[in-house]
Amino acid sequence: MRQLRNTGPGLVLRAALLTLISGCGISTGTKAPIPVDSIPSSGNTTVAPSGLQLGFVWQSDSHNLYPIMGVSGAAHYGSGVLGSSSTVVAAAASGSATGSWALLLNKDGSLQELGLPGSTSATLAAGVGLDSNIVFSPGGSAAAVVSGTTHAVLIVTGLPSKAAVATVQLPANAPVAGFAVSDAGTVLAGVKPAGSPGVQLGVISELRAYAAIGTVQGWGGATFVPGTAASPASEAAVVADSVAAQVAYVTNIGSGTAAMNGIGTAGLLQTAVGVAVSPDGQWAFVADSGKPQVVQVSLAQAGTTAPISIACACKPTQLTPLTSNGIYAMGSGMAGQPAWLLDTKAASPRTFFVPAIAAATGSQTTAASTTQASGGGR
Repeated sequence: MRQLRNTGPGLVLRAALLTLISGCGISTGTKAPIPVDSIPSSGNTTVAPSGLQLGFVWQSDSHNLYPIMGVSGAAHYGSGVLGSSSTVVAAAASGSATGSWALLLNKDGSLQELGLPGSTSATLAAGVGLDSNIVFSPGGSAAAVVSGTTHAVLIVTGLPSKAAVATVQLPANAPVAGFAVSDAGTVLAGVKPAGSPGVQLGVISELRAYAAIGTVQGWGGATFVPGTAASPASEAAVVADSVAAQVAYVTNIGSGTAAMNGIGTAGLLQTAVGVAVSPDGQWAFVADSGKPQVVQVSLAQAGTTAPISIACACKPTQLTPLTSNGIYAMGSGMAGQPAWLLDTKAASPRTFFVPAIAAATGSQTTAASTTQASGGGR
């Protein structure tokens, strides 16, 4: 057996790096990311780099969108796509195998669609509240832009090539706790009516006025189930209760006779803060800030698959889709901090982190990310 004679700093560093890449005794088996080539910028706008992408993360403090390059378990930030003089106050992005697109809310109240990679953009609306939040549907073909001040909801459908915008209103004097949007443009919102306990769940769309469908004690996140938006009556969603530590499957959302059915979590869930559903619609994932973890539960009508805890060395605050194929952000992006992501398309869903961008230069970070934990297989 060949003996290792060199015990200098170089060998120690290489051994530490190998341990970091391998994770806590978990071998990822993934290949190194394809080298990243930057596409030349167009005018004053930096264009997204090419290569494998796991979506884009918005960092509110630096006012920029950053691509996540590489593969699950070995990822890094690319260069910001909005440039150093960005006037964007909120942004979100989605994508598919053929491209990515983003919605940008500017300081002047205009809402823009930006094609990625590239610099093509179009203004979709004006006078949008600057406190608005942007959320994409599971497939990325629709988005909702909701203002907590005006209670206005901009529903954007037909993304990315044929965007259309409709404006509707949520109930006045009822703070918005959270919301989700389907690929068909139906919005499921949680609001807090004055004098009423808990959070009221309601549905609204371009063709349907707001209608309450149920209540939860606390908003713990919600998402629509992919593949159920063929007609408004068939749409389904998964909703979590942050106070009662419960999860519900909501059916017939657009029919006027919505039904909420509990989903067992085997007592694993403590404090729900976000919900995601796998692209095949078979599994729900609930981010839990109390333990912290992600709880995976089956949505299958038949079978007795037990809920599974997917550990994470982070404190989840959300589950936001970054792509249409099962990559989710588990927190809000902040400069100088790593991004934690959930990969639901892996045979064993897992969490992993993307190393923070160096604070001094904002340059691209090349260190490998660590696969922290994996969940049950399909």
